[in-house]
Amino acid sequence: MNIEKQIDDWLCHLEREQLEATKFDLPVGSIPSVRTYPLFQIGRYDPNVFFPALIASKLREWKHMMTSSQTERADKIVARIVSTVPLYKSRRGRMHYNFWPTNPDIPFPNGRVLHRFDFFRLPDDIDDTALVYSALSADQDTLLTLRKDIEKHFIKYYPQQPEVYAAWLGDKMPWVVDTCAIINLLSLFRGLEPTEFIRQSDEHIKKILQEALYVTEPYGVAPYYPDTAVIAYHLARWVSEQDDTLLLSTLQKSLEELLKAEKNEFRAMLYGISLMRLGASPIKSIAADRLAADLQKYPWFYGTMLSAVKPNWLQRVGRLKVFHISHSCPAWNYTLWVEYTLLKKMIEKRNIVS
Repeated sequence: MNIEKQIDDWLCHLEREQLEATKFDLPVGSIPSVRTYPLFQIGRYDPNVFFPALIASKLREWKHMMTSSQTERADKIVARIVSTVPLYKSRRGRMHYNFWPTNPDIPFPNGRVLHRFDFFRLPDDIDDTALVYSALSADQDTLLTLRKDIEKHFIKYYPQQPEVYAAWLGDKMPWVVDTCAIINLLSLFRGLEPTEFIRQSDEHIKKILQEALYVTEPYGVAPYYPDTAVIAYHLARWVSEQDDTLLLSTLQKSLEELLKAEKNEFRAMLYGISLMRLGASPIKSIAADRLAADLQKYPWFYGTMLSAVKPNWLQRVGRLKVFHISHSCPAWNYTLWVEYTLLKKMIEKRNIVS
C-alpha cells in the first residue's frame, strides 16, 4: 500500500469514528474510547479529551506527508476535535484542562456507581493540558504564560519537592511524577528558553533512561503509563529532541533487546516505532493480521485510582492491577499502526537512496 492510500484509509477511519461518537453519548467531534474495570471487565465509553487531543496532535505532525485534499480533511477532523475543548476547561477558570468535561462536572461519566462520589472528581493535570495546547497549536506567548502558571502552581503547593513537573494541578493532591506526562509537557515547551523546571525534568528522564528504570520499574517511572513499551515510545520522542548521541545509543540498544524478546505484536510495534524515531531500522517486521485484537483494546494508559490519594500506604496498594482502570482507543491504536507503516516506508526509502 502506498503512502497516499495509507493516509486516506487513516483519515476515513478517523472520520468514521467521529461520526460514531454521538451514538455513545460523547461530545460531537470527539473520538470514542473505553475505560475498563479489570476486576469485573466492565467497559464504559469515556468522554475524555485525552485521546482526541492526542490524535489531533498526531495529525498535525504528519501533515507534511499529506496531499492538499488530505490536509483539508485532516484540518476538518482537528477542527471538530478542537470544538470540544471548551468542555474541558479548568473549573477554576485557569489555563489548565481536565481529563473529563467540567460543565457539567461529573466524575466517571457514563458510570453506574463511581460518578456519585465527589471523592473521585479529578483536578486538572499536565498531561491533558499539554495535549490540548498541542492540538490547538498554541503560539509562543501563550505557552510562556502557561509555563509560568504551571511552575508557579508547583512552587506554591509543593515547595519542598524538586522542581520537576508533577502530574496533578490540584492543590490537595499528592506529588505524583509520571515520566510520560512530563515528556508530553516538555515536548510542548521544547522551543522555549529552559527554566529550572525544564532542566530538572530533563535530568529526571535522563536518569530513568540511563538506569533502565522504565524496564525494571515501569509503575514507579510512570504510574499512569505502567507499560515498558508505552514508556519507551515516549522516551524515544524525548531522546529524538536531544542532542546526545550517547543517550540515543543507550536507548537504541535497549530497544533492540526488548524487541527481540517481545512476544506481543502490539508492543513489538511500539518498540519498532521507537527505534525508527531514533533513525534506526526495525530489526523485525510486524504482522498486521496478528494486531487485530490489540488494535481494538490495547490500553494506552491507566487510571490508577489510589496513586493520587493519601496516606502513602494506600498509594502502595494502588500498584496492584486490580485498582488500575485501563483506557483504550481503537482510533489511537490504529493511528499508531499508521505511524509504524509510514516510518517504515520512510526508513526503507532512505536505505534505498543511501
